Amino acid sequence: MHDKVIYLLRHGETGLKDVYVGSSDVSLSAHGREELVKTCRKLSTVSFDSILCSPMKRCRQTVEEISTQCRIEVYDFLKEIDFGRWEQKTFAEIVKSDSKLVDAWVEQPETFCFPEGESLPRFHERIATAADTLYRLPGKTVLVVSHGGVIRHLLCQLLGISAKHYLLFDIMPGCYATVRLHREGGVLTGLNHKG
Repeated sequence: MHDKVIYLLRHGETGLKDVYVGSSDVSLSAHGREELVKTCRKLSTVSFDSILCSPMKRCRQTVEEISTQCRIEVYDFLKEIDFGRWEQKTFAEIVKSDSKLVDAWVEQPETFCFPEGESLPRFHERIATAADTLYRLPGKTVLVVSHGGVIRHLLCQLLGISAKHYLLFDIMPGCYATVRLHREGGVLTGLNHKG
């Protein structure tokens, strides 16, 4: 495998602040679209061999802002985790209604399942599939348009860091990280780039 450069772009802002948004198929806010302009203009100058995108509306709207000849491939494994009944609630609201489950999430994150949502083991399987796909793709320059949680976990996977450290990466909306990927693993070369 030749070295390749992976760009990991988080979708723009949706206007939903301080709430859990995973499977909710929300759109970008007007401000989110404005914020993306410079970043997408910069990414439009890169000649991508592959572009992978989450099927969620906020990601598809983000990738549409990039002018490219490259075919955009949509993958379900790039969706954000499904927070179930915690969708669009604040942490304070969740603690109030589900404090025992919040404790379980903290104490046993490796087996936790969001109520009426996705389990963390299933999510980690999806991230492993995404990482494996990135390794196997032909070409040298790849763009992934996805979500904060997915990008954090993908970075852990590509850099060989335990998934429990995913919060070490602060992934800002409308910004991208870059990873140089070798056969042995990845090297982080940039974080929260904008245009």
